[in-house]
Amino acid sequence: MKRLAWVLMLFHLFVSVLWLANSPYLFSVLGMIIWFIAIVLGFIAYKQIKDKNMTRKLILYSSSFMFFLLVVTSLIEIAISSMP
Repeated sequence: MKRLAWVLMLFHLFVSVLWLANSPYLFSVLGMIIWFIAIVLGFIAYKQIKDKNMTRKLILYSSSFMFFLLVVTSLIEIAISSMP
């Protein structure tokens, strides 16, 4: 499970870079679905890791940050789509 957590953290880092670059790949329907699945898998990995170690904390912070970015992206999309 720790290996999955590290892979997810690297994927979350990659998503953060794509988010900063405003990549159309990330904001496509498929990109958003994969992004959401990665967030869910991150929280599942957090629950499955029983040891109180740094990996558990990092996957929680990483998944929480990804959820924050998803919410911010949704709010930005709502604001832009409501403009005349």
